[in-house]
Amino acid sequence: MSQIETVPGELWQTIHPEDRDRYYQQRQQAIACQQAYTVSYRVLAADGNYYWWQEQVIPEASDVPDRQVTCIDRTEVNSTEPESAKTPIKTAQLEAVQQRFQDLVNGLEDTIVWEYDAATARFTFVSQSAVGILGYPVEQWLEQPNFWQNLVHPEDRANVVYFYHQEKRERDCSLEYRCIAADGRVVWLRDRLHFARDREGKSKLRGLMLDITAAKQTEAELRESEARFRTMADGALVMIWMAGTDSLWEFANQSWLNFTGRSLKQELGEGWTEAVHPQDVSRCVETYLSAFHSRQEFAQEFRLRRADGKYRWIFEKGSPRFTPDGSFAGYIGCCLDISDRKVSEDALKTRAEELTYLTTVLAQTNVTLEKRNQELDQFAYVASHDLKAPLRAIANLSGWIEEDLSDKLTADTRHQMNLLRGRVHRMEALINGLLQYSRVGRMDAPKFEVSVGDLLAEVVDSLSPPETFSIEIAPMPTIVTEKLPLQQVFTNLISNAIKYHPRQDGRVSISVQEYASNYEFVVADDGDGIAPEYHDKVFGIFQTLSPRDTIESTGIGLAIVKKIVEQQGGTIRLKSQPGQGAAFYFTWKK
Repeated sequence: MSQIETVPGELWQTIHPEDRDRYYQQRQQAIACQQAYTVSYRVLAADGNYYWWQEQVIPEASDVPDRQVTCIDRTEVNSTEPESAKTPIKTAQLEAVQQRFQDLVNGLEDTIVWEYDAATARFTFVSQSAVGILGYPVEQWLEQPNFWQNLVHPEDRANVVYFYHQEKRERDCSLEYRCIAADGRVVWLRDRLHFARDREGKSKLRGLMLDITAAKQTEAELRESEARFRTMADGALVMIWMAGTDSLWEFANQSWLNFTGRSLKQELGEGWTEAVHPQDVSRCVETYLSAFHSRQEFAQEFRLRRADGKYRWIFEKGSPRFTPDGSFAGYIGCCLDISDRKVSEDALKTRAEELTYLTTVLAQTNVTLEKRNQELDQFAYVASHDLKAPLRAIANLSGWIEEDLSDKLTADTRHQMNLLRGRVHRMEALINGLLQYSRVGRMDAPKFEVSVGDLLAEVVDSLSPPETFSIEIAPMPTIVTEKLPLQQVFTNLISNAIKYHPRQDGRVSISVQEYASNYEFVVADDGDGIAPEYHDKVFGIFQTLSPRDTIESTGIGLAIVKKIVEQQGGTIRLKSQPGQGAAFYFTWKK
């Protein structure tokens, strides 16, 4: 042992901090492998200086089951003595460099570092990462002739071996090939070769085998994806194009080529613009490039020359493309022939202009019609007043004559006087009916909740039917509507059922059926009924089936009913057979 006095305590604590890990690793490796080793390191002495120590260790048998490593020779070298310290310092530095190199090389998990002797056709060095990548021990690479060649995929072997054995190459190169791993996997390697010569002039090949299996799989998937895209794009009915990061076209699908009648080579770059209409090409390109530089979507319409030389209207929509990492990859767009739509749009535009004109005319007509209606209302009022005044005078005069000559009038004369007054009353009722008919639908009334049951009770009470007459009213709803029009409809229908019934003990029933958007009311009687050929006629104005001298009637009531119902958006129909009574069905919106 050296005469230099070390610091008291554990040896580990006295070793220089920069040397501890290296010392510990070599010692542990020797213990695990039962191998001898030599290691140099610095130790802190009692005088406060570090001195170089060189430790040589061999394994020695022990009483315990496991063999132990025992230090049998340790030599110290004072670092302050240049001549004596020169060799151990350089040795330690070299060991440190070698250790760093080993750590660096073995830390490359996806790269195999290697050295190959072209003369002996053997590897002289292979890094430990070869085990992780291909699964074979390094010793097989170094010791077994032709081991590596046999790992190379049969389809790549001849080309790879040729590269390694071409000693006159004397230049760096790289190649990619496949190897068969220990578990049968196919592993892609990118091998970078560096040519060198040793001091004796012998050829050496050194290189890095990079595992590119994942990259190759990605490339294969990308090629498959591109092939699928091209297949789908060429089979699409729409025209599809793609541009690169320089805005130039690099793809156009078969639909585009079929439409233009041009080749893909002609369309690439800026060639596609040659088929655009001369009046549209500047605007079309400007729209595209403006969107391209701002990385925005765009849409436009332009004319494109078809294979037959005719220009067709095209709708185009383009969008920027980005890679998964967000990098800009270019643009993709699609085009659709919209010529037929443009024709329809032009026709629709023409129709819209015509409709605008007609709407203006209709508005003017409505104004005129409204004015005429007002004039008609005024005329109807004046006419009814002027017509009814003489009628009332005739009725009064006939009454006075009959009263003054009561003792001189014969029975026949009295009958004729009664007929005269009856005609006068009929004429007055006719005038009132015409006035009422003309006003249907031209008077706006407020809507509110109406109890149909209560309304019917009021109608029946106002009609005062014979006490022997039966009127049955089913449960009725409450609806929101104009009260007066509905009251007029029920009044006319019930009044007719009573008036034209052949018996004093007749029966009238009123029922209702509810539907999704309306109610259907039914007013039915058990009278004589109406033959089918008269079902439409009874709704005409001035139409009546009974002689006017028998039953006083103007023939306007059902015409008014029909007009009111239709004005409210409903319908009315008659269901009847001779001798089976009559039933009037009409609908009323909810």
